[in-house]
Amino acid sequence: MCRAGRLFRPWTLTVVDACDACNADLGAHDIGDGAAVFLIFLLGFTVVPLAWWFDVAFAPPLWGHVVLWGVVCGGVIALVLPATKAYIILLEYRHRRR
Repeated sequence: MCRAGRLFRPWTLTVVDACDACNADLGAHDIGDGAAVFLIFLLGFTVVPLAWWFDVAFAPPLWGHVVLWGVVCGGVIALVLPATKAYIILLEYRHRRR
């Protein structure tokens, strides 16, 4: 992989069939839910204790929790999911059977 071309189609997390720069075959990679499961564990171990602490410290209404933690989780997912998926594809590409 040259890391010069696009890995995902614009505005999606769908992997392109081939790299624009080096023509590497990327369409065969199917990571399934690997990246999503990793983020579920990451968010579960970080956001739940933070939400509990926030509730004890400030006692906001329920809708405040929904808005705050919905935005926090959505932002973390938007930032980390593409990088996690790209890393898993890189590992698959690097360690594939020849």
